[in-house]
Amino acid sequence: MEQTIRDAVRAALGQAFPDAVDPAHPIEVEVPREKGHGDFATNVAMGLAKVLRKPPRAIAEAILPALRDRDDVFAEVDIAGPGFINFRIAPDRLYEALATILSEGRAYGRTDTGHGERVMVEFVSANPTGPLNIVSARAAAYGGTLTRLLATAGFDAKAEFYVNDVGGQIDLLGQSLLARYREHHGCSAEFPEQGYQGEYLRHLAGDLDAGEMDTRLEGLDDTAAAAVMAAVGVERMVAGQKIDLAAYGTTFDRWYHQHELYPRGVDHALELFRASGLTETRDEAEWFVSTRYGDDQDRVLVRSNGDPTYFLADLAYHMDKHERGFERVIDIWGPDHHGYIARMQAGMEALGYGKNWLEILIVQQVNLLADGEPVKMSKRKGEFISLEDLIEDVGKDTAIFFFLQRRAESHLDFDLDLARKQSDENPVFYVKYAHARISGILRKAVEVGAAKSADLAPEAGPGDADLSLLAGDPEMALIKTLLRYPGMVAGAAVNREPHRLTGYLRDVSQAFHHFYHECRVLGEAPELTRARLALTRAARQVLANGLGLMEIDAPERM
Repeated sequence: MEQTIRDAVRAALGQAFPDAVDPAHPIEVEVPREKGHGDFATNVAMGLAKVLRKPPRAIAEAILPALRDRDDVFAEVDIAGPGFINFRIAPDRLYEALATILSEGRAYGRTDTGHGERVMVEFVSANPTGPLNIVSARAAAYGGTLTRLLATAGFDAKAEFYVNDVGGQIDLLGQSLLARYREHHGCSAEFPEQGYQGEYLRHLAGDLDAGEMDTRLEGLDDTAAAAVMAAVGVERMVAGQKIDLAAYGTTFDRWYHQHELYPRGVDHALELFRASGLTETRDEAEWFVSTRYGDDQDRVLVRSNGDPTYFLADLAYHMDKHERGFERVIDIWGPDHHGYIARMQAGMEALGYGKNWLEILIVQQVNLLADGEPVKMSKRKGEFISLEDLIEDVGKDTAIFFFLQRRAESHLDFDLDLARKQSDENPVFYVKYAHARISGILRKAVEVGAAKSADLAPEAGPGDADLSLLAGDPEMALIKTLLRYPGMVAGAAVNREPHRLTGYLRDVSQAFHHFYHECRVLGEAPELTRARLALTRAARQVLANGLGLMEIDAPERM
């Protein structure tokens, strides 16, 4: 519907101001906060005031006649305040939209907003040195949902996990695991000063096959033995991360290992920067002159000892993304990586990819609360709350929904007491209960002979239901809420705002509960019952589709 309004406004502007308005000028359409202001509104007149050198209200008045001529779409079009244009949708168009939901079923909400643009979303990418933590859990909920939103909005979206399996942290993992393995088998071992202290390494060391490991370690000095343990540790950690993420409903099209970049990818990146005149040698190190592209200081590519930096590997990895044909790349990082944004953006601009090719989004810290107090320790693992801990405590559906209730860049207080509640106070319970209640109504309709099972299936269409009988305020309010779904999905995808989804599903649930309390579905005249069953089915479909975008279960019973 939002796109229909944009098209109508654009056509009206073309009539009133031929050749004066860029056809590509953005036209924002939103749902007014006050119901009295209509079903949708646009501020396009304010946005064009400078372009047309006219007061916004004069622009709105100039296009009003053409908009009012569209009585096939609009019941009313009015001007408010300095130039807002408010729209009320014609009832026939609302019934048409309701029939579309019932006909499209699981496909309802899909649009061609992205025009097939190839987008990669890289997220989580936690170091393979330990279990996934709470920030990784939030990043997984955000990145996975964003990828699915993009795909639904018509983008060719792929998800990728970058395994950082090269460098000092991996060496330290190998040394730490070697020490724990020796301790487990009764040998004295010096634990590295900055080693990984978590109990998970003790468990891992105890799970290793002693016969196999002793054979692999036989005759090796400590450095070589630690390298073997590093490889074992990375393999086991990545396997565990995959298991935990799969249990969380998060999957990736590719797990890309950093070691795949060596030596060809890293050497290729360095040669390209050198050939482009983007490097300088200082103090025997080689630097990228990133200050030319807005960074606050130049960055080292090759250290004085000849070793490439992590930054050079990151540049090589993003070059690989570009060479794979991605037209846009979205990186989702944790809060501790904020300082790396400027250098990466500088690198992409220097390579000629443009300022907008790489988007970097930050997922902020999570504070777990119980009884109003911060939770800092995990009883089971002893040092932090892991993704596995959280799933065991509140369930994956609740965790995902709670993480997606706020913008990713906002700090999040995760209320464990609320998350554990099985009541309407818990927002995910409230939404899932709406779906379960609807499913119960539809089962009852079949039992009493008011409908057949085949008529209630997704994509079954409205059948012989006379949708024009849905004329009451609660019915119309629910229809209007449901028809917002495709625009909400497209907007959430384009603006990288999955949190819109949770708020919208709460709106649908609230609108349905109000409809259900005010309008009896079963037991009315057959014609009205069929119409209300059609509306009930549409509400269930939208709830199921929206929950599916978050990989949250839409239950039939609760």
